[in-house]
Amino acid sequence: MNFFLYLILVGVNFLMAFAGRIPANPHKNIILETTLPKDKLQNKQVLNVSKTYKKRLLQCALIFSIIALPIIVIPFDSLVLLYFLVMMIGCLGTSFYLQVIFIRKMTTVKVQNNWILPTSPILVDTKLVANKNRKLISVWWFLPSVLITLSGCIYSFKVLGLANGTWIICLISLLMTGMFLLFYYFIARFPVKSVTSDETINQNVNDQMRHHWSVLMAISSLVLSPLSFISTSSVMLPYEQVMVFLVGYTVLILVFVIVTFYYLFSSRKKQDQLIAQAKEYRYSDEDQYWKYGIYINPNDKRIMVPDRVGMNISVNLGRPVGKLTLGITGILILIALSVASIPMLISDFSSNPFELSTTHKGISLSAPLSQRRQIDWNDIESVKLVDKLPKDKLRVYGTATENYLTGEFQVDAKPAYLLVLKDKKPILEIKTKNKLYYYTNKDSKLTEKYYQNIQAIREK
Repeated sequence: MNFFLYLILVGVNFLMAFAGRIPANPHKNIILETTLPKDKLQNKQVLNVSKTYKKRLLQCALIFSIIALPIIVIPFDSLVLLYFLVMMIGCLGTSFYLQVIFIRKMTTVKVQNNWILPTSPILVDTKLVANKNRKLISVWWFLPSVLITLSGCIYSFKVLGLANGTWIICLISLLMTGMFLLFYYFIARFPVKSVTSDETINQNVNDQMRHHWSVLMAISSLVLSPLSFISTSSVMLPYEQVMVFLVGYTVLILVFVIVTFYYLFSSRKKQDQLIAQAKEYRYSDEDQYWKYGIYINPNDKRIMVPDRVGMNISVNLGRPVGKLTLGITGILILIALSVASIPMLISDFSSNPFELSTTHKGISLSAPLSQRRQIDWNDIESVKLVDKLPKDKLRVYGTATENYLTGEFQVDAKPAYLLVLKDKKPILEIKTKNKLYYYTNKDSKLTEKYYQNIQAIREK
C-alpha cells in the first residue's frame, strides 16, 4: 500500500508538471497570465522565460519524487497519510510559487520593453449576443444522470436505510450532479466577446467553447452517477462481482480523466486555430484582474468565469459569493483531512483505540470518531475466538489499511462491522442473525478476557 501511494505521488508530481506547462504556451495572445502583442509571442526574452519555467516544473516534480521516498518504509498508517498529504500540498504549493515567480518575470519583460497593446474599439455584436448559446447542448442531456443518481439513492435507502454510510454516499452523488448542473447554468450565462474583426470566427469560437464545456458537464455527470449504487451493490452482489465492478469502474474513471484532459486541450487548440485565421485580433488586456491564475474583479457580476488558459472554469474572488465559495471549500477540505487522519493517529498511538464494554443490555463497540455499535444479548447467536478473518471481505464504509480494518464491511457476503488490528490474535467474532462483528484489542490478553466475560454472562 505504501509503495502504491508513492507511485500516486510520483504520478501526480509529473502530471502537475506537464499540466503546469500549458499556461506557458500562448493562448489568445496570453502567455503566463500576461497579454502580449501577437508579434512579440516568439520574442527571445519571452521564449526564454517560458522555457525556464517549464524546466523548473520538471525539476520540482523530480525533487518531490525523491523526497517522497521515505513513505515506502514508514510503518504507521497515520504517518503515511500525513506524509502523503504533506508531499501533495508541498508540490502544489511549490508549483504555484513557481507560477507566481515566472508570471512576474513575464510581466517584467512586458513592462521593460514598453509593449503597449494596440487597441480597437470594443464591439458589441448583437447577433452574437442573441445566438450565444446556439451550440449549447440541451439541459435534457442531464436527464439520464439525474435518473440514475435518484434511482440509486432511492434504491439504497429502500434496501439499506441509513446503514453502511448510505446517506453519505447518496448525499455526495446528489451534490455532484447538482454541481454539474450549476456549472452548465454558468456556462450558458458566460458573456460573449468579439475577439476578432470577423463575425463568423467570433461565432464559431463562442459556439465551440460552449458546446465543448456543456458536453463535458453532461458526460461527467453521467460517468459519476453510478456512485449512488455503490452501497447497495457492495451488500447485494457477490464478492467477486463487486470486485469486478469496482475495478472496472476505477479504470473507467481513469480513462475518463485522460480523455477529459485531451478533450479540453483539443478545444483550446481549435480556438487558437480559428482565431489565427482572422486578420485582426481584438486584444482584451485583463491582466489587472488576473492575479496568478485567480480572477479578482469586484465590478464583474459573474461568479464563475472561463479561465485564460482555456482549460478550466474559475471563481471570481472579487465577489462576496466567490469568497464564500472558496472559504467553504477550504473548510470542507480541512474537515475531510481531520476526519481521515485523527482516527488513524489515535489507532496507531493510543493504548486502547478500540473499546469493548458490556452492560445488562448487551455489548458496546466503539472506535475513534465513529458511532458506537450496540449488540443486544438476545440477538447474539454465537461468540468465539478465531485466528484469522475470512478471505472474502470488502470494505463498504470505513478504513482498510496495512495495519487495521475499521467500519462496515462485507464478510462472506454478509454485513459485518470490524474493529481489527491485523497483527493481533486472537480475533473475537460475535455472530448475530443479521450481522457479524469482529474485534481485537492491542493487548491480546484483553481480547481473551472480553471473550471469557461475554461467555460467562451468556451462560447465566
